[in-house]
Amino acid sequence: MIKLEISEQQFEALSNKKLGDVVTLMNNVASLKEKHPDLSVFLDKFLSNEPIDVIYHGGSNVGSQRRIVPQSIKECGSFRAFCVDSDVAKSFKLERVELT
Repeated sequence: MIKLEISEQQFEALSNKKLGDVVTLMNNVASLKEKHPDLSVFLDKFLSNEPIDVIYHGGSNVGSQRRIVPQSIKECGSFRAFCVDSDVAKSFKLERVELT
């Protein structure tokens, strides 16, 4: 039996994903929060699909502020997010994210 403790908002955001994907996402977020406690607020956004403003030190606009909606994250810290500014999903790296 798998027991997941999530908020109503997280349930709504995750309800269209496969259970296995949700479990993997939750495990990856928990693991990364232990390694990067300063990014806990950011990592929690992967469970609620809420937009967040970050400064990203990579890509074509190095150091620019971006509004992103986190979608998925791997245990290594690479992740996919929808970039609101460019209106496209992109790949990012956790170590290049700075919270605003």
